[in-house]
Amino acid sequence: LHDKVEKCQVLAVHQCLSSAPQLHLLEEWALFSADKFQRKLCIDADVFAELTNLIQGHPIFHNNLNNLQLPVTVQLAVFLNGIGHYGNAATTKDISD
Repeated sequence: LHDKVEKCQVLAVHQCLSSAPQLHLLEEWALFSADKFQRKLCIDADVFAELTNLIQGHPIFHNNLNNLQLPVTVQLAVFLNGIGHYGNAATTKDISD
């Protein structure tokens, strides 16, 4: 076993992040990767959660049509990402993630 480990160069098991679309990773980033959450949305995860609580009851986020709107957290995340990464401000690391 020792020889196999040395050949594979596996020294420690690490947690693999999921490869889901980015919007579905918001909760995971808020819990386990605060720096990535901050870089993506330009806001602290706790502030994001509080802001979501403050605005989620506003009528603008709800309609009486057959076409359901995205959850408030997703709408806010899309907005914050858009205003935080305009033009040249979008880094290659941000795009690659």
